[in-house]
Amino acid sequence: MTPFAARCVLVGTAVVLVLAGVFAPLDGASRAVVFAAAGCCAVLDVLLHRSGAGGRREPESLSGDYSAAAIEFHCPSAPGRLLLGHGSDGVPWETDTTGHVVVVGTGALAAAVFRAIAEQLRATADPWDDLRAAGRIGTQTGDDPALPDGTTLPDGTAVLARLDRSGRPSGTVVLVPGLGAMPGLWDAAVEVTRYGCTVRRPPDRRGVTLRPVLPVLPELVG
Repeated sequence: MTPFAARCVLVGTAVVLVLAGVFAPLDGASRAVVFAAAGCCAVLDVLLHRSGAGGRREPESLSGDYSAAAIEFHCPSAPGRLLLGHGSDGVPWETDTTGHVVVVGTGALAAAVFRAIAEQLRATADPWDDLRAAGRIGTQTGDDPALPDGTTLPDGTAVLARLDRSGRPSGTVVLVPGLGAMPGLWDAAVEVTRYGCTVRRPPDRRGVTLRPVLPVLPELVG
């Protein structure tokens, strides 16, 4: 029974008891018992109202967002594109595989977004491309050669770079813990915070709400 239905029952019972105490042919002791029972119902109604007003509220249903959020990251609109996620209107946000993507944030969600985009870049690499990785997050396989010259990165920072035949970067995905650590050159930035995710490009002053791509778990056989 819902709190509202319980209050309706208590109020209705209290009213019936009061009417019975007023109009029914009862002796003094019985009439007092009826009024006392009506008073108990009124007290219970007040207590139920206060507990409902101060109690923990259930979160609103998010079922309407599931269809838009269930997106696999291995589905850019065309070859040579990286899918960053989808806007609140369902429009995909993409960038070129030769561009430079920055994921800004800390924690498991930021690391997952970095891995999802990095794995897309890995999947688009040609056989002659050189993949270089560094950082404590790394990639899923973790078998890429490190960046040259013994490069070390701060905690919470990671990078996957694809180098062409000439050794020049032909697409990078970087994870940084904050806006102050962003590289000077970038084409798209996905900011992950406790309030959600946004995406923006260098000309944009404000980000756009984004449902970011996430790694797809492998299917279990057995």
